[in-house]
Amino acid sequence: MLGAVPDAPLRGREAEVDRLTSLIGHVMAGRCTLITIEGPPGCGKSRLLRESMRIAEDFGLSVCAKYTDGACSAGGPSRRDPEDPHRPYAVAVDNAHHLDHEDVRSLIAREGGPDGPARVWILARRASAGAPPLEGVLLSPTAGTERVKLGTLPAGAAMALAADALGAPPDAGLARVLGRAGGHPRRLLELAQGMLEEGSIAVDGYRARLVTDRLPRRLVERVESSLMGYSPEFRQMVRVAAALGNEVSFEKVARVLNEAPTALLPTLDEVVAAGVLENSAGRLTFRDELLHRLITGWMPETVRDALRGQASGPPRPTAPALPAEPEAAPYGEHLSDQEALIAGLVHEGLTNRQIARRLGLSPHTVNYHLRKVFRKLGVASRVDLTRVVRGGTGKAPGPAPALAPPA
Repeated sequence: MLGAVPDAPLRGREAEVDRLTSLIGHVMAGRCTLITIEGPPGCGKSRLLRESMRIAEDFGLSVCAKYTDGACSAGGPSRRDPEDPHRPYAVAVDNAHHLDHEDVRSLIAREGGPDGPARVWILARRASAGAPPLEGVLLSPTAGTERVKLGTLPAGAAMALAADALGAPPDAGLARVLGRAGGHPRRLLELAQGMLEEGSIAVDGYRARLVTDRLPRRLVERVESSLMGYSPEFRQMVRVAAALGNEVSFEKVARVLNEAPTALLPTLDEVVAAGVLENSAGRLTFRDELLHRLITGWMPETVRDALRGQASGPPRPTAPALPAEPEAAPYGEHLSDQEALIAGLVHEGLTNRQIARRLGLSPHTVNYHLRKVFRKLGVASRVDLTRVVRGGTGKAPGPAPALAPPA
């Protein structure tokens, strides 16, 4: 079986379980079926896959769950019951977004081809712009392909899932905080469990109550690590959208990225398929408030301000500023929008080459702007620049010592 640890109750997936029960039941009538369970990362595909295996066992199918992570484990090609080779059977594959049409056809051929006992293959995979539906993989006229799509949980089911994790139902104040996860199962569980571990939630008797509204460190690190697994273009679009608000027009994002909207469509498909943004008539909205809050929290305020300024067009002329005390002046006051943006990205730990890819510039141009930033702020290293950005202040513009080329 997939997973050795007993599962918690399956919440909010009653309709999907009923459909899987019906489809697996067709196998007992002699129909071969390929079922794909699809959805964005963290929506509960693996959990539902394990439930489908239990359903298959209840029907009396011979169950094989030795295919995991898109690869076949050792144990021979056949999954038939040696005592009853005509007994129907089921095969489960997790993380099947790694498999293309040919891989799936090879898997089916390895399992006995079109002849032999009735069987069902159940593949859990991410909804992805690069993973098309698997219609046409089964060529037999008596075979069928079905898709089960997973989304977010209804509010009642989400709070029931949180109660399972906390050992008690959340009170009204805590429910509002947990509701920021928007019914996303994994983020909801990581938020609830992380807050409980860090003392932000207290369980008193039969209720879980809010102590402190603070994001748990484990959730921040996990989501940040997850985003780093996507392409630079993906991360760039997500961060720009987050800086401009929880809801923003696609046109405005394209303006900030300095790209034609048509050139950004493949990246938009990737971001929507990953469950980060929703696209409705050109309006991009974050799937949940929690994810937007996490992403905006990673960017220094000066970077967010620079991106918003770029989105609104050329800056309006302002009256000359009065002389201020150099040591108390915000560092961004001395920099252009482009320079402030580059300084913020240095603070995030990006190299010149990474900054160039992020902003669509050449490394030489980034180096040029960074020299100007060093000179204006009177710093001589990236470490000093990071301290200035973190503290929000810098020296007044003035002559600076000769600088070595920024690394």
